[in-house]
Amino acid sequence: MEFSTADQIVARSILKRLPPAQKKAVVLRFWHNYSIFEIAKALRISWGEADNLLRAALLKMKKDCLSQPQFSRSQKLSLVA
Repeated sequence: MEFSTADQIVARSILKRLPPAQKKAVVLRFWHNYSIFEIAKALRISWGEADNLLRAALLKMKKDCLSQPQFSRSQKLSLVA
């Protein structure tokens, strides 16, 4: 799936709003393709803490994404599913 430049800008601005630990978890997971175990090891936390950290970050990003007027109704529906 290709994303427009506008979508990339929105994604980066949403990522910047995350607390530092959540941002690190998201970057490690989706930019560096780390597993939850590898994220836990890199951040020196337990597997469960890493999982919770990533889950909280993704929920916050989803909420922030849905509040952006740039996203069309169809994109919002696909994000909810």
